[in-house]
Amino acid sequence: MKSKNALYLWTFVGVNFAVFFAVTIGSGLDYSSIQHFWQRILAKNGFIAACMPLVVVVLNGILGDVAKARFVFWRWSNPLPGCRAFSKLIHADPRIDVARLKEKHAPFPRAAKDQNALWFNLYKKHSAAITVIEGHRLYLLTRDMASMSALFVLPFSLFAGLSSAETGTAWLYVLALLLQYAFIATAARNYGNRFVKNVLTEESHSK
Repeated sequence: MKSKNALYLWTFVGVNFAVFFAVTIGSGLDYSSIQHFWQRILAKNGFIAACMPLVVVVLNGILGDVAKARFVFWRWSNPLPGCRAFSKLIHADPRIDVARLKEKHAPFPRAAKDQNALWFNLYKKHSAAITVIEGHRLYLLTRDMASMSALFVLPFSLFAGLSSAETGTAWLYVLALLLQYAFIATAARNYGNRFVKNVLTEESHSK
């Protein structure tokens, strides 16, 4: 799963660096400048290309799973999506047979940590299901992209402001960074909730 996501993360980080270089040391936020730095990043013998996989590994390891979930779900306490599996998400998908789940696991836990614990046990039971595997992969990919986007905002914005870039270009770039994070975090939130619901669906229709 991680190997499938690695190329997407590498590309995501590479594009972000290409745009960053274009704004701070290039000719501005335009296609030709971005393309120039993207080609340098892709250069087989280039220093940036050689370091990029290491950069991705380091960036992805700065934050733990809970911290990444906080950036996605905008919750400080119990941000993991499984913490709302039986209080909210179980009623948000018509595929889930709630009555069947009640027969097997009632009473449902109310505490967020207990909900996540029960849901995680169900996940381990159905981790080989295709819908669960794909849902998990998409959640991890977008979660990691969202957390990296959040990490980019402050340093990239600061360097853009201190660079020789025009004020309008710098502000446009900062806005683009914020929108990138907001959009990807929203996608990751949806994929995370869907991942939880996929597990509940599998459990509700299993013997």
